[in-house]
Amino acid sequence: MIPGQPMVKMTPVNAELFESVGYAIGARKLFIKFRNSPTLCYESVPGFRYQGLLAAPRKDAYFRTYIQNNFVAKEFEVPAP
Repeated sequence: MIPGQPMVKMTPVNAELFESVGYAIGARKLFIKFRNSPTLCYESVPGFRYQGLLAAPRKDAYFRTYIQNNFVAKEFEVPAP
């Protein structure tokens, strides 16, 4: 684990752009593991956006509409298991 980074459980999802998502409630950080790309950490994401992403029938469309250009994203190094 990287010091200062929250522990996050990643949940597999059925989407074309990404394969799993996770959320750190206290830090309000959304983690998205993209297919063939690094994991991104989106800052200051409200919990309802994470819940909306999980519930969305078209997760890629939800991501593009409500998350992609609305929150600051940084690459996040996922520790090896």
